[in-house]
Amino acid sequence: MKIPSEYLPVMPYLILKDSKGFLKFAKEIFNATEQLIVPSEDGASIMHGEIKIFDAVIMFAHANENWHEKSAGMYLYLEDVNHVYSKAIGGGARSLMLPDKKEYGYTAGFEDPFGNQWWIVEGEKE
Repeated sequence: MKIPSEYLPVMPYLILKDSKGFLKFAKEIFNATEQLIVPSEDGASIMHGEIKIFDAVIMFAHANENWHEKSAGMYLYLEDVNHVYSKAIGGGARSLMLPDKKEYGYTAGFEDPFGNQWWIVEGEKE
């Protein structure tokens, strides 16, 4: 089996009511980079989008009458939980769990303005 080099074997695919807003949020909060953005014919939304957070690819599209909204829960390792959590809450996210030390690491949770839940955990320093 050959998977294209820009993809992983499993990737979330979100269907969102505000695809452009999600792209902006992901770039501001997670420093996500655009891998592929296909605008709708009228340019008002994103027909198909792909972003990268570190090596992870998240695909997304704008909801319509054929493709109904589907959010997801995602688990993300990153370097600074407090910083990302604060940016997310300041960017309109709703807290699900305040930053706290757990047996599996320093972690927090929030729901973005698009209905996706993010569980963020600080990766161990190398």
